[in-house]
Amino acid sequence: MKKITLPGVSFPVSQAAMGCAYLGSREPEDVAFELLDIYYEAGGRFLNTAHEYGHGLSERTIGKWMRTRGVRNEMAVTSKIGEDHSAPAALAMHGDELRVDIDETLERLGYDCIEFCLLHLDDESVPVEEILDALDEFQRAGKIIYYGCSNWSTARMDAAAVYAKSRGYHGFVMNEIEMNLTRRNIVNAESRIKWLDGDYIAWHERTGMAVGAYSPLAAGALPKLCVGTELSAYQNKAYNTPYNREVARRLMKLSQECGHTQVELQIAYLLSQPYEFPVFPILGGRTQEQLRESLRGLSCPFTREMFEYLHPKEGEY
Repeated sequence: MKKITLPGVSFPVSQAAMGCAYLGSREPEDVAFELLDIYYEAGGRFLNTAHEYGHGLSERTIGKWMRTRGVRNEMAVTSKIGEDHSAPAALAMHGDELRVDIDETLERLGYDCIEFCLLHLDDESVPVEEILDALDEFQRAGKIIYYGCSNWSTARMDAAAVYAKSRGYHGFVMNEIEMNLTRRNIVNAESRIKWLDGDYIAWHERTGMAVGAYSPLAAGALPKLCVGTELSAYQNKAYNTPYNREVARRLMKLSQECGHTQVELQIAYLLSQPYEFPVFPILGGRTQEQLRESLRGLSCPFTREMFEYLHPKEGEY
């Protein structure tokens, strides 16, 4: 697997991270280890989890796998903090809450430091000063190397950048955000869940900050939209729009013409962006074959013409 360089980061990372949300919970430990082994054997060295995933089971499973395989020094680990499903609106973004989260994350993993600590969401009632002061504290204490955010507005990221510069802090190095072939249905979308629309693209072009693309397959909605299979309640709410149905039709047609699966094409699309900021997809998969199919997307040819074809214009849907 290729390595990429993220602006502001001193070491390269794998071009695709492995999403570990369900490892240890939906996927039991033996299955989780098999999936992690497949990713590792493909050259992957970039794991992505969160304090809240599986109520800590994801972090514990990753830590145990790294110790069992003896590979901790090869891996870059990202974990997201600041979300607590037992709290109102799941928000836990005050400095003291973030301190509890990072210490629990490190205890579960069984290591003293992680490479990337991200804010899982945002609570705009908490000043960016309080949040960044806590993150800088973790960095200076050697608990984290870099930090970033997920599902923050561009205005809040700008405010964080201004404060970081004023204090000499390193600041955010990445933004995890939903990015895939679809346009999220903003009429029904949960307000705190962001997706890489035109405003975010412009912001990342201006700043150069890296994007971690979560939900790269749009929760599996596109094949269903194309053939009319019944959608889950979530898929229907988030993705069932005329634009996305046309994208789904084009994706199936392109797959039939080029011989690559729809999954492979969706992953290749993320690696073939024409933008001036780095993008790394966060891959998942419940089974070995699902993960392998996503990994094949890393070497799937993808042209500018294919990119344009999968972006229907106004009046074409």
